[in-house]
Amino acid sequence: MNSTPSKSIKTKMSISRAYFLLFLVLTITFLVGFGGIWIYTKFNEFNTESNNLKKDYIEEQKNVLVHKANECIDFINYQNTRAESRLKDRLENFVNQAHAIATHIYNENRGSLSDREIKKRIKEALSPLRVHHDRGYIFINNLSGTGILYPFSKQNENKSLINFKDINGNYIVKNEVELMKYKDSAFTKYENTKQVKNKFNAYTKISYIRKFAPYNWYFGSFAFLDDLQPEIQKETLIRISQINASQDNYFFVYKKDGTCLLHVDSTSIGKNYKDYTSKVRRDNVEQLIKAAELEESGFVNYQNPHSQIDGKVTYIKLVKDWDWIIGAGLLTSEIDENIAIARAELRSNVRKYILQIILLIAVAIIVIYITSKTISVKMKQNFISFNNFFRMASTQSYQVDINELHFSEFQDLGTTINRMIDIRSQKEKELQVAREKAEESDRLKSSFLANMSHEIRTPMNAIIGFSELLQEDDLPFETRQQFFTHIRNSGNSLLNLINDIIDFSKIESGKLKISKTYYSLNQLFDELYHTFQKIKTSKGKDHIDLKFTKGLEESESVIYTDPLRLKQIITNLIENALKFTETGSIHVSYQLNESNLIFAVEDTGIGISPEKQKIIFSRFRQADDSHARRYGGTGLGLSISKKLAELLNGDMWVESTEDVGSSFFVSIPYLIDDKSTTAPVKKAQKNGFNKDLTGKKILIVDDYTVNITLIKQMLQSTGVTLSSADNGRSAVEECGESHFDLVLLDLQMPELNGYDTLKLIKKDNPEIKIVAQTAYALANEKEQIMDSGFDGYIAKPIIKKNLLSIINEMI
Repeated sequence: MNSTPSKSIKTKMSISRAYFLLFLVLTITFLVGFGGIWIYTKFNEFNTESNNLKKDYIEEQKNVLVHKANECIDFINYQNTRAESRLKDRLENFVNQAHAIATHIYNENRGSLSDREIKKRIKEALSPLRVHHDRGYIFINNLSGTGILYPFSKQNENKSLINFKDINGNYIVKNEVELMKYKDSAFTKYENTKQVKNKFNAYTKISYIRKFAPYNWYFGSFAFLDDLQPEIQKETLIRISQINASQDNYFFVYKKDGTCLLHVDSTSIGKNYKDYTSKVRRDNVEQLIKAAELEESGFVNYQNPHSQIDGKVTYIKLVKDWDWIIGAGLLTSEIDENIAIARAELRSNVRKYILQIILLIAVAIIVIYITSKTISVKMKQNFISFNNFFRMASTQSYQVDINELHFSEFQDLGTTINRMIDIRSQKEKELQVAREKAEESDRLKSSFLANMSHEIRTPMNAIIGFSELLQEDDLPFETRQQFFTHIRNSGNSLLNLINDIIDFSKIESGKLKISKTYYSLNQLFDELYHTFQKIKTSKGKDHIDLKFTKGLEESESVIYTDPLRLKQIITNLIENALKFTETGSIHVSYQLNESNLIFAVEDTGIGISPEKQKIIFSRFRQADDSHARRYGGTGLGLSISKKLAELLNGDMWVESTEDVGSSFFVSIPYLIDDKSTTAPVKKAQKNGFNKDLTGKKILIVDDYTVNITLIKQMLQSTGVTLSSADNGRSAVEECGESHFDLVLLDLQMPELNGYDTLKLIKKDNPEIKIVAQTAYALANEKEQIMDSGFDGYIAKPIIKKNLLSIINEMI
């Protein structure tokens, strides 16, 4: 049987396989081609950037050096432009000081001494005066051109100088006399146009003259503009030393003659480069000087004196007017090192990029085949979920459903997104709370500023208003006295407000100091009782029963604390009780509770609601902070009082019922022993003070004439002999010429402050009593004043009773 052999059927490639091979070839071709092009591009970029790196870096560093050098030149130019104005100010102050001294001598001796003697004293006082560093002096001419005083040219005195000419042909005195015909003071300026090298006319000369009317004189002094040059150059060198040229580099300054003015090596300053031991350094500096003389500015390359293989690039700038050479540079080795580091980093990045693209290609080929079919459907579902999320999350707190996601990465991403939504929701809530707090803080600050404006303007209104009314001539005496009382009370209100603000500032900055001493609580209560009985009457509240109860015997009531701050706390609480109580009573008491003293101020006033009790001790807060509130105040008093109680190692709290009354309590430690020796308790003086000061002499020193007038009026009825001085130097001269029993010395004055004046007076007259008077309000001021050697202290505003008391204590 014949059989036909069957033909073998050739197996065809499956579509899936063909798709796979086609996709694989296309993918490999695309990724390899893309990766090759990218790698080629990166190598080209590397080569180009590497070649430009050194050039760009050098140019960048050169620009830095030029910029910094120009900064130095700008400072020099600025100093030169200010030289004339500084010299004028110095001359004007000097001549005005001499004028003030002469005026004082004239006024003090007019009528008691002859004009001849007065003129002699004026000349003796002004002869030793010098403008600056023993240079410059006061000269005096009369308005006819006759010389009166020439400390260094006695031949010019009592001689007509009207035709005197300087080397440049200027009629110096004639011009000054002409100016004094039309002006009381003036500047003159003479510039040397001939450039004659003479110490008297080689530079610009500036003078200041001022008329002295009593004797038809005029005072004057002069100086040369170049007198300021050493001072300006010194300031300039300090400024240049503070400018950083670049990293690890510095500025140097040489004179054209080779003298080093500024260098990082302090041993080089003041030396001439020719004295350097290193020949390389000598050659380098000589090269810099020659380059500066030829080109004035530019870059110079030379060898590093500390290394034979390194070079240095330096930018120099010539300052012609001063013959200075300013320069700064950088080492080429630093440039090469920085460039090498940058190239290595760039090369590492390129290698990393190449490795990343190769790995990406390999991973992509494997992942694309394995995951392409399975991922496509599930990816679509996942994208649908994320698309829904982004569409909803833009307007609401919508979260991704993790169960709908097929891949753990997407589940993690969904978890992160949900966490982000939770965080965003939480942050939105926190932001809302913070915004509400910020709005509340702004409202409180605005309310505080409004209250402060009201509390300041209210007494100011009374002071200004009643002051204007007092100018009327037809006011009865009683009405005037009433107006004076209103002005004084308003002034005290302003002073109390300022003290509260200062205390609050000290507490906030942590600079308020507690000064503890031994003090009697019973004495404190007696003082407060008498004080507030008067205040109660002045406020028209005599119908309120004010009662003080002491909790300890006299011998047990002496405690160790800060009496000033304790009194401030209790005073503030009583003032508040008196303010908010219209009828009923106020009871102030203290009692011992184990180891603590409990002070209580109880009233039958308007009371405080429970909600307001939580905030009244906060700064700027009040029980009623509306614009329609009945009672004034800044909202600082209770906050300050509570902080003071805490600084005394105590506490403060309140118990109150609205429309019934309030009770404020203060607790402080009951301290009766201390390692230091117990100081005796000072008793209040009840017999007044001695007002008869006949035969005594007091010198008042204050640069503010109104203060001198005020003190003189306060002491007018005491019979004391008064003198005054408007600056420290005059005070020293007064004490040298006359004996004084007491000096009232202001601390802040022009020319010579109170502390320096004290030292000069005490040096020659240690027996004179000196009392400091000041308007400062620093925490440790009194301690500083007494430590400086003052015999006493009185604060402004000065109260007549306090002034008489301290005078009586001193003399």
